[in-house]
Amino acid sequence: MPNPKLRERQIEIFRTIMATHSLTAAARHLGVSQPSLSIAIKRLEDQLGIALFARLSGRLVPTQEAELIFAEVERVHQQSEMLSDVIYSIVRGDASVFRFGSTPSLGMRLVPKALKRLQLEGAAGTYYSDSLSQRDVRDYLLFGQGACVATIAEVNDPVIETAKIASAGLVCVVPNDHALAGYKSVTPLALAGEPLISFETTTTHGLLIDETFRRWGLSRNTAVYVHFVEAALSFVTERIGITILDAFSAIDCEANGLVAIPIENSVSVSAYVHICHLRPRQKGVDRLIEALRDIAAVTTNAQMGQPIDV
Repeated sequence: MPNPKLRERQIEIFRTIMATHSLTAAARHLGVSQPSLSIAIKRLEDQLGIALFARLSGRLVPTQEAELIFAEVERVHQQSEMLSDVIYSIVRGDASVFRFGSTPSLGMRLVPKALKRLQLEGAAGTYYSDSLSQRDVRDYLLFGQGACVATIAEVNDPVIETAKIASAGLVCVVPNDHALAGYKSVTPLALAGEPLISFETTTTHGLLIDETFRRWGLSRNTAVYVHFVEAALSFVTERIGITILDAFSAIDCEANGLVAIPIENSVSVSAYVHICHLRPRQKGVDRLIEALRDIAAVTTNAQMGQPIDV
């Protein structure tokens, strides 16, 4: 048979007595008589089957079990107070939690710049930025793990709403002392013979690069295959080869001694924010979209020397 549930009033009485170390002071604080408080404690002890207090030299002394119980009561009480504060903060909108995801292309530079802006604006009190693979995006949204996802890939699902952020082309990333580094643009033909660090044909980047090469009547010859744009950029930094990425992935690459060169007649790459419309839309979603659009329009144009369609 399950133990009878303790009532909130019983816990309040116990906590007050433990805090005051006096039945008289506890009764005064709770606005009840001392005899009724003694009866309430006796009933609690009978329900628990243990003694909670002993009188030694006229003093009320908690037992070891009472001390252990009190420690748990205080822990739960503090959590309850914190929960109340969080709820009111969310209502006020000044200390809410904003959780979102991004795939590597946007998560490397564009999302951090946008998040910095949201932080300065006080869009939320706490942020969770989750790094996702493309195959995880749909479940992340459908199961409410985060409010939205920023990515360069489309999601075709009737319950997923999509906001387009911007469009840009592909770029070739080379070390700043490479023979191609001074070019304003390059063609896939100009990359022939260069060790290419690239992606499997079934990935988003692989499909985009292959389509661009087909426009020039070519097929790419990959020397090193990678899964993530971070790895591709790291390998270029080590002068293992060159790589082709979307312009969003290459923002600020010059800080690592690299140069991003626009590829002529490349496919257009779009950046999106996906939201599940079955769930309430958080304030932070629209503010993130606005920040991403503004920063994409400014940074990619400045870094790559080509305009971004917003």
